[in-house]
Amino acid sequence: MQQRGIDTPRLDSDLLLADALGMERLGLFLDPNRPVVGEELALFKRHVQRRARREPVALILGRRSFWQHEFMVTSDVLVPRPETELLIEAVLDAFPPEQQTVPLEILEIGVGSGAVLCTLLLAYPDAVGVGVDLSSAALAVAEHNARQLGCLARVTLLPGDLAQPLRTPLHATKRFQVIVANLPYIATDELARLDPEVSVWEPRCALDGGHDGLTLLRRLPGEVIPFLAEGGLLALEIGATQGDAVAGFLTAAGLRDVALRLDYGRRPRVVVGYKDHATGETHEN
Repeated sequence: MQQRGIDTPRLDSDLLLADALGMERLGLFLDPNRPVVGEELALFKRHVQRRARREPVALILGRRSFWQHEFMVTSDVLVPRPETELLIEAVLDAFPPEQQTVPLEILEIGVGSGAVLCTLLLAYPDAVGVGVDLSSAALAVAEHNARQLGCLARVTLLPGDLAQPLRTPLHATKRFQVIVANLPYIATDELARLDPEVSVWEPRCALDGGHDGLTLLRRLPGEVIPFLAEGGLLALEIGATQGDAVAGFLTAAGLRDVALRLDYGRRPRVVVGYKDHATGETHEN
């Protein structure tokens, strides 16, 4: 696989072989002499052929771990990435679960696989959540994952563009203490330069952020802030060069304590901001 430009051939081979054998990767090391024959060998060969075409391991396996939970993934959703866990950290820091006396209401725009929303609902067992996505196929994946993780009863999934589905008599009065989003933020002309695992196999609608990568991030604050509760948090994942621009969008929309959170490479990855309380006081962590 290394000849095909794959950076982690040994890891990928191990994961694919373990799946073909119906075991965890650790099992390969505990039983290194186990023979691989018959249908197990045939399945492993099919896995390797798919990976050689640069199909992501997560899509071959149909699953991906995120924040210690396992989520079904398909070609209709982004594969959850480690840097997106920074959204979870931002919410947990702002609203420590052990300090919550009132159930949180959480909104995710662009819910995709449901990895972020479901993870937050599992961290806050009394919370309820709403997930919005343009893609009906993505909503079906999110519904499956919420059911598998036991939080479907606390989830409402709505089709539509950004906050549009909330502008109905049923939802218009809702106010969320937490709004999160990982919207498309890659500039259109950069898509072709991405690794094939992303540019070929992941949904373009979840990647393409317009000519400068900021089309939806520019729109989002004005659309969702009316649904943000006083003292509530808006947390957005961004591209590594977009921190100042997106922080400016949040500030211009009236949020306070706007700040950047860095990823593990020390690059801006999440922007957060808080809505003033009625008294005008800002949020204090």
